[in-house]
Parts: sequence; C-alpha cells; structure tokens
Amino acid sequence: MEVESYIEDNYELIDDTYEVFLSVIKQLQGETLKYGKENLIDGTQTFKDERGWVFEIADDIVRDKESKEIAIEYEKVLNFLIAIDFISNEDKSKVRTDKYAELITAIKEGLFTVCDLENRPVSQSIIARKKASQFPKEIAQGELLESRSKYIFHEKFLKALLQRPLNLRRANIFTANYDLAFEYAFDKLGVHYIDGFSGFHKRFFKPETFEYDIFYPGSTTSGKVQRIEKVVRYYKLHGSLSWVNSESRDANNLYGIEEKSLELIDSLKKKGEIIIYPSAVKKSYTLDLPYSELFRQFASTITQSQSVLVTVGYSFGDDHFNDIIYQALSNPTFTLIVIDFQGTRNEYIKNLKELNDPRIIILEGEFFGDFLTFSDTLMPNFNNIDNNENVANTLNELLGTKTSNTEHTKDAK
Repeated sequence: MEVESYIEDNYELIDDTYEVFLSVIKQLQGETLKYGKENLIDGTQTFKDERGWVFEIADDIVRDKESKEIAIEYEKVLNFLIAIDFISNEDKSKVRTDKYAELITAIKEGLFTVCDLENRPVSQSIIARKKASQFPKEIAQGELLESRSKYIFHEKFLKALLQRPLNLRRANIFTANYDLAFEYAFDKLGVHYIDGFSGFHKRFFKPETFEYDIFYPGSTTSGKVQRIEKVVRYYKLHGSLSWVNSESRDANNLYGIEEKSLELIDSLKKKGEIIIYPSAVKKSYTLDLPYSELFRQFASTITQSQSVLVTVGYSFGDDHFNDIIYQALSNPTFTLIVIDFQGTRNEYIKNLKELNDPRIIILEGEFFGDFLTFSDTLMPNFNNIDNNENVANTLNELLGTKTSNTEHTKDAK
C-alpha cells in the first residue's frame, strides 16, 4: 500500500501517472483477476488461490484481503515498464506521449521511501506474532526486536558467519534486496565489506575491487602477512537505494555509477534515479554493468569446489539466479541450503525436494523457515565479537558514556 499511496499522493494532482499505474496493474493481473472472478466465495468479492491465501477484488484490481496491498510484486511491475519504455524509445516513428518513464521514476521513489529502514519502525505485526508464539525462542526474538536495534538479527548472522577460520575463502553475501540493513549491521560490528566500490568522499563502482583483500603489514623478518578478521565480500545483485548514475565519467569512474548516502540522495531529489533492477525474468535485462559483473561473480563463487549456498527467503522466481544455482548443482561438492517460510508450498522448492538429493537441505515453516531463527538459533555463536562487545560495554560504564543497549533501544524507538 505504501508505494501505491506514495504515487497517488504525489502524482495524482500533477498528471495522470496514478491512472497509468492502475492501468498497468490491471494488465499484469489479467489472469489472476479472471481466476478470482471464476472462484468467488458466495456473496463476496473474495477468493482463495491455490495456496489458500485470501484476496479481494475491488474496481477490477486484486488485493490481499487483510493488508489491502495490491497482489503483485513491484519488481514485476518494473520489469514490465522497463521493457515497454525500451521498446517505446526504439520506435522513432512517433513522438512519445506516454507516462511510462514517469511511472518508473515514481515507483523508484516509492520503493526508496519504503526501503529506507533507518526512517521506519520495526514491524509491530512481526513483533506481535513472535511474542504470541508457543515457542520460548520466538518469544525472545520478539522481545529482542522490540528492545534492541532493528538490525540485531543481521548482526547475529554476521557474528556467526565470521566464525569461519581465516584459512578458508572469504565469506560472500549475495542479496537481491535494495535496502541497507546489512550495511548498517556491518558498521555496527566494525566489519569491513568489499562491495565493488572504491573511494571515500566519492565512491565509484570498480569491479576489480571484488578481487581485493585486507591484510596486516608483513613482518620485517619473515615477510609474511596475515589476513584481517571481520571481512566479507558483499554483492547487491539487483542494485541498491544508494546507487545513482554519475553526472559524468572520467578515468576514475569508467562505469558512471556512484554510491551516495541516502540523506544526500533525498536532498538532491534523486530518489527516482536510483539504480535498482527488478527480478531478472528476462535475462537480457542484466547484461549491462554493473549487473553483468555482479552475476558473473555470483556464478564464479558458487561453482567453486566445496561451495555452500544458503538461500534465505528466496522463492526461486528469478530465472537468472536459478540457472546459476542449477549449474552449481552439477558440481558433486556443492551444497544448497534453502530457508523459506513457504518452503515446499512453493512449486520451485517442491521440485528441488523431489530431486531427493542429499546435497539439498530445505528448512521451512514459521519457525525454521525464518531469517530470525536462522540467525539466532541455527547459526553458531561467534564468541570473539561478543567479547568485544562486552569490553565496549564495560568501558562505556567506566567512562560514564552510553552503553550499546541504550543506543539499541533508541534505534528501536
């Protein structure tokens, strides 16, 4: 509802962008609308889909019955609009009068607002669901979300991930999310992350930096170096709220992609110019930089010997991702761990389970298919970082400064 409300509130009085938005939704929901009208519950405008989820029809638009959210992923809407916009630009026989480009900008602005987690409270519905659970562990998760940093479970995940011995390859995190949740968690824990950008005041995309690493200086006698702890490689496969096109290119910025703070992007009124790409249903959408390089890194990483890929909340709806994962399964030493709330109710994940391959592990359901449980319960503890946090809290108390918990509580509020 929030992206739709943003478009309606900011564009309805200016032009017909909101009406075009509704028209596009109706085009994309055609089959769902037809199915819904053929399966209406008697005396209502509601119906259930194959999964048992309840939807309602209002003004020929299908919405979730409970949340009133339009029943379609905005990534799919962006896919459609980007394709239509490209075709329209290629047609030189007529002058464009459509609003597709404006609608793409409006949706990006809405997604920027929705995904700017620093300016959003923790979902009270998630907290309430956790605290109402019959499992003590889930109740504790709800209490943590309520009283600590909104990124507490990202922090727990990173602490456990960094437990890996330094003689192993660096851990890699690939995400299709646009938000900065992991970036905020990296900063809180003091984790160095290599994300393909280089620079300080001006950060430009340089894919060669993915091959960099961080070491302590070598000893003057032995010449040996030691890798620094707390370093991960971080790939945002579908772009980020913090990526924008540069105004110009030069020798230091060959690809014309710059990373800026969200506050600066907002103040410069560049929210509609953020570089995000929706789910790559059409693989050709990801052939351009930076996406081609990011997907190349993904394929190279998971096809290495002894690789383990853990997917969390991924529904296998992206053909490009799936092709790379299926290719990795041809490697006998590859392991795939799928963590998903719906689990085998999802057709793709069900097909994976039916392969009966011991290298494929599926954790599903409200408890085991949850990122919070995975981070808090299933991942091992990393005592060194916990000790560092205890030391910091002790020093804060001795010096009379605020503790980490106070800062967390402030963030949660």
